[in-house]
Amino acid sequence: MKTSTKAGIYVFLIFAVIYVIIRFSIQAIFVDINQMVLAVLSAVFTIILTPQRRVVKKQSGDEIQLKWLFMKKVFTLK
Repeated sequence: MKTSTKAGIYVFLIFAVIYVIIRFSIQAIFVDINQMVLAVLSAVFTIILTPQRRVVKKQSGDEIQLKWLFMKKVFTLK
């Protein structure tokens, strides 16, 4: 499997987990919220909180770097 494919799968899984957490959190806080508004709010917050991915080519091989908006540290996956 290519490194860019792995990076895409990792980011999608992180996106899905964050989306579910945010959706149920908003639904618990605002009980009578419209379903369309709930979906849009959850998606917007999830897009902001999902990490950016970058595939870096090095001599030892390709690395996947994930960087979150509010963290200075970059997480490296191989």
